[in-house]
Amino acid sequence: MTAPASTALMPRATVEGLVAQRNAAMTAFEAAHGALSQAANAVADANRLLAAATPGLNSYNHHLRGEKVSFHQAQAIPALPDYMMTARRIVDTDIWAHVIAITDLQRLMDKKAKDQFRQQLLDDPPEVTEDNVLATLEQFFLDADTIFKRGIAECFSNLDRRFRSHDGWEIGSRIILTRAFDEYGSWNYHRNHQDTFADIERVFRTLDNNPAATCEIVWKLDQARRGHHGPRQTEIETQYFTIRAFKNGNAHVWFRRDDLLVRVNQLLGEYYGAPIPEDREPDEDTGLNDPKTVPARRYGFYPTPDAAADLLLRDVPLYQDKNAPRLRVLEPSAGTGNLARRCTAVPKSNVSLYHRDEYRFDPLVDCVEIQPQLARALEAEKRYGRVWTVDFLALSSETTGLYDRIVMNPPFDRERDIDHVMHALKFLAPGGLLTAIMSAGTEFRQTRKATAFRDLMDSMMAGWRDLPPGSFSSVGTNCNARILRVWAPDETGYRRHG
Repeated sequence: MTAPASTALMPRATVEGLVAQRNAAMTAFEAAHGALSQAANAVADANRLLAAATPGLNSYNHHLRGEKVSFHQAQAIPALPDYMMTARRIVDTDIWAHVIAITDLQRLMDKKAKDQFRQQLLDDPPEVTEDNVLATLEQFFLDADTIFKRGIAECFSNLDRRFRSHDGWEIGSRIILTRAFDEYGSWNYHRNHQDTFADIERVFRTLDNNPAATCEIVWKLDQARRGHHGPRQTEIETQYFTIRAFKNGNAHVWFRRDDLLVRVNQLLGEYYGAPIPEDREPDEDTGLNDPKTVPARRYGFYPTPDAAADLLLRDVPLYQDKNAPRLRVLEPSAGTGNLARRCTAVPKSNVSLYHRDEYRFDPLVDCVEIQPQLARALEAEKRYGRVWTVDFLALSSETTGLYDRIVMNPPFDRERDIDHVMHALKFLAPGGLLTAIMSAGTEFRQTRKATAFRDLMDSMMAGWRDLPPGSFSSVGTNCNARILRVWAPDETGYRRHG
């Protein structure tokens, strides 16, 4: 029989022993509270007896005033529930720290997992029980492969923006860690780049089947910088990297193993669910106004998660002057309606309390959805003006009219997001706003279409904002994405910045 994953990281007997010691410590702290309370009461009784027999302070005992205050003061003991709550936080935090230190969790956890676990211990450490410890160890063991790939993706995307893309990986020979050291030449603990270095080295060591208990980069940097103070330049070399730390606190990292960089790219492809550029089938490099007419596989359908939808709509004004017609809103790839539904329920809190009477909050929202079953579900909600069951790229603005706001999460596959945004611009009324979720690859691709699209958006004064990494993980893809905002010029030709 194969041993459970948790016992591969720590034997059950060790867990049982730790939990037994933890429970014994909690029992001892409870008894200690009773003893402390009893002692505090005894000190208070002694002070009362002394006070009854002494005249207070005069010239003969004044020199003992400070010492007497400290000696006679009875320590304030918190109530038992508060005392035990603090004891539990301290005990459980210390034991979880010990579990991480004596197991292989340090190797399995990437920086994000470490930060999340530290935050959990800071907020409310889980109670140390056999079930909790074994379940935590087992979950990390089962998630090790995903955590490893996620660690690569997040580590390198934080160091080189090109790695935010699922189709634009092309890391150079050098990356830069900004402000790794503070103005005193010590580690900048606000940046915590020790863990960043550990993640980078862990990736290369794991791929090279070369485990190590400590991070060689951090150890060598500490050795090289020991005994000196203030800004300074340091250079070290390991079997995988050359590191140069500069007086401005930045650290430059050069990679020495091209074969391992290739493997990093492959693992990124697996994490993002897409092949690396060299392994993909060649795609025709079409122009900006040459859309792909064949729908994406599964229609590129990934419902917009709630958090991403809220971020997209956070800065979209969905109200109108009370004397103006209803605001017209379009969601061109409506799916399950996560964007459109929010547009029909505009919170009045978006407008100052003193000006709410000047506006109307009743936008008319239309939807376009190519999948019939999803379109029928949208129609059944009876909250939308029109629901067109059609491929958006086949729909004409002459049929629908123009819209004041367009909110969209189009399919990303093979630059179809660009095709959909370009088509959506034809539906935008003068002075209207289009905001869309787009693939992070739009920022990096060097195709004719992507390059022309970026140039067009620059000329239209569009604005961009990153969605947090993993925003779409809950719906089945780890692709990173960005939010585009672009305004159409109004009747006078004035265009607002995105």
